[in-house]
Amino acid sequence: MQQAQPVRQGVSLTFPKIGLLTSEQWLVGAHILTALTALLIGILLGPFQVFRRAPLLKMSIPIFSYYYQALTIHGVMNALFFTTFFIVGFSYFVVVRSLKRELWQPKLAWVAFWSMFIGLLLVVYSLFTNQANVLYTFYPSMIAHPTFYFGLTLLVVGSWMVTTNLFMTYKLWRNDNPSEHLPLAVFATLANFTLWTVASLGVAIEVLFMLIPVSMGWIKYTDPQTARALFWFFGHPLVYFWLLPAYTSWYTMLPKQTGSTIFSDPLARIAFIVLMIFSIPVGVHHMFTDPGVSSVMKGIHTVFTFVVAVPSLLTAFNIGAMLERAGRNNGATGWVDWMWKQNWKDPIIAAQLLGMILFVAGGFSGIINASLTLNIALHNTSWIPAHFHQTLAGAVTMTFMGITYWLLPMIRGRALLSKRVALWQVWTWFIGMHIFGHSYGTAGVLGVPRRTDLGAAPYINPAAVPWLNYSIVAGVLLLISSLLFFYNIFGTLFFSKQALSEEAPIDTRVQSKSPLWMERWGLWLGITLLLVLFAWGPVFVETVNLTYGFNILGYRPEVPTPINP
Repeated sequence: MQQAQPVRQGVSLTFPKIGLLTSEQWLVGAHILTALTALLIGILLGPFQVFRRAPLLKMSIPIFSYYYQALTIHGVMNALFFTTFFIVGFSYFVVVRSLKRELWQPKLAWVAFWSMFIGLLLVVYSLFTNQANVLYTFYPSMIAHPTFYFGLTLLVVGSWMVTTNLFMTYKLWRNDNPSEHLPLAVFATLANFTLWTVASLGVAIEVLFMLIPVSMGWIKYTDPQTARALFWFFGHPLVYFWLLPAYTSWYTMLPKQTGSTIFSDPLARIAFIVLMIFSIPVGVHHMFTDPGVSSVMKGIHTVFTFVVAVPSLLTAFNIGAMLERAGRNNGATGWVDWMWKQNWKDPIIAAQLLGMILFVAGGFSGIINASLTLNIALHNTSWIPAHFHQTLAGAVTMTFMGITYWLLPMIRGRALLSKRVALWQVWTWFIGMHIFGHSYGTAGVLGVPRRTDLGAAPYINPAAVPWLNYSIVAGVLLLISSLLFFYNIFGTLFFSKQALSEEAPIDTRVQSKSPLWMERWGLWLGITLLLVLFAWGPVFVETVNLTYGFNILGYRPEVPTPINP
């Protein structure tokens, strides 16, 4: 493993041209490797969900006899633990490298890591002992073992420590550099953790005051309606917490990887600010069928959901212009041939570009979800997994895979084992996820339910059967892609002999014309909180009913009797 000690110049650090400092290897490496371990657990269960739901196979899921146990593990490991550990490790790397200084408190970073890691172990225990089959959203009245909720609590608390560390590091840098522009990658990271910290307050209240007490037997009753509102206060902003690091790579690293420059730095910062402010007051579109929320508040959240699409359109324009410049630098002369002039043979670039293409499809289906009438028809169908996987498993996961292909070699100090295998992996993932989105989206239009063990269902709409069987192709391709990905991961860690030769794709030079008032984090936080109060305050007034609301007993999903009768 290539190691280098930091060269200190006051509070600043000088980094090796190739490789990482020892402190970076340990801290960033611990987070990235833990994230990949969580992904390994969760990702392999995905294809077998498809095989189980396909009428042609109805295959039992290996190891797990209970369908909903496997479904919960798939969602929780991929969507909560893989993403959070990866984002934290990537964010540490971005902030330290971009600001060229140590974190405010490196010891606090390790305390945060161990808090989240212990949380992961507690959740894994509850899942694998068949005591937490409550799915990724863990709505009551389904109640898990207390270790599941304690683990989630430690994950959130650890992430709050990360937010504190990142902002204090920024504050110290700003004190030393009062007139310099903040690097865009750090700006995006701070916006992301502001969003996360505010949004996670909702799920923290739900877990601490509604779920743990029932799970521990301290109280008998809970309120699913209030719990759902608290979860979706958090649940939809969580999607943007996943997405913003992908945007960070597209805006600040992909230009260097393609030999281009960003089209507009100020426009990028505006996109991040709008995402930070408007990502929270949109969650009620997950509750359009809930009777406890008024049509007025559903309408308000619908409008905000359309607003939050605007920064993605700004990003499409900004990144598209950057890619056009890269293509023309490579000889493109026509209107659209600049897309073919990208370096499609580089798996790092291809992963991000293909992720963008999947995100376009997932984004359009998301706009449909924001419409009340269409949402009511589609929300509890397989349309939703199609949308969800084209965004999370498309744009986010493919970009994270691309980042892994340059960051993991830096952590290990050796080159990636095989770029050819990586390129095959990227394309099989893209094709498989495209087929999955098409087949499951169409099946959803035909009424196929989601979150259902179709392998045990006595009836499926005959018109949907061919589409569910078509998804087998997607499952096979995604299984192959997953195996290729981890072949490269393990090969790079244990068998790669080639020396590392590529620099980190991060540029510490700031050539921004953005006004410094864009960094008024107190202003943006204040606007965010006002919007939250406006959009969510009435929702909680409507859903919280202390007289009649808290009257539902908690149940273990696998044992249909109340926990505390």
